[in-house]
Amino acid sequence: MQGAKKSFGQHFLKDESLVAKIVAAAEIGNSDTVVEVGPGRGALTVQLPQDGLVLVEADKDLIDDLHERFPKANVVLADATQVDFKEHVGDGPWTLIGNLPYNAANAIIMNALNTTVRPTRVVVMVQKEVGDRMMAKPGTDMSVLSVAIQLYGTPTRVMNVKPGSFQPPPNVMSSVIRIDVDPRVEDPERVIALASAGFGSRRKQLHKNINAAKIASSKDVKEALSKLNLREDIRAQDMSVDDWVELSNFVL
Repeated sequence: MQGAKKSFGQHFLKDESLVAKIVAAAEIGNSDTVVEVGPGRGALTVQLPQDGLVLVEADKDLIDDLHERFPKANVVLADATQVDFKEHVGDGPWTLIGNLPYNAANAIIMNALNTTVRPTRVVVMVQKEVGDRMMAKPGTDMSVLSVAIQLYGTPTRVMNVKPGSFQPPPNVMSSVIRIDVDPRVEDPERVIALASAGFGSRRKQLHKNINAAKIASSKDVKEALSKLNLREDIRAQDMSVDDWVELSNFVL
């Protein structure tokens, strides 16, 4: 059996009771296509519906074994940060599930959420710190990731997972996060781009960051903030997701 590769950020799940809880949290419908990213040795895969299953794996050394063990699945050798999910799920409802490599988790999730046919639900294992940021509220922990995830849907924590549930064990705690996908705006990426500029320097006031990014002048941003009953000296981390949406309507 192949050992875990550091280059792929592999930490294989070995706790079957944990796997069952992840699958239950996904609430997979009878007509759903399920896409598992990073199936690895198949600990999660064996508990998924096999019809319509898509397995996206970046490690070519695991592909033959996945084909052999899961003959009904569509096994795709690809980088999930770049793969075109729509090509493999068609137009119907689909669910993204997986024990994601920690070094690529954010990019994988955003690639799925930004596809033309978005998943109905995302249930993934990520580093606990990343899960915390996904669910952060205005304050010190708010980040571009927080804004992005919460623009696309509602994240909730299913459970925290100790290192001993993996082989090899990671050096950090993990979390299973569920995202119910229901975008707040028609074009979330437009608002995310504004938030990315706003978080350009966490120590600077929001209007200065947006001015520096040449999106809008400090004067215009201050005027917009005033209309939104927000402080002119507010910083990006103190903005709610709704604040970002409303600000985008003024300055973009």
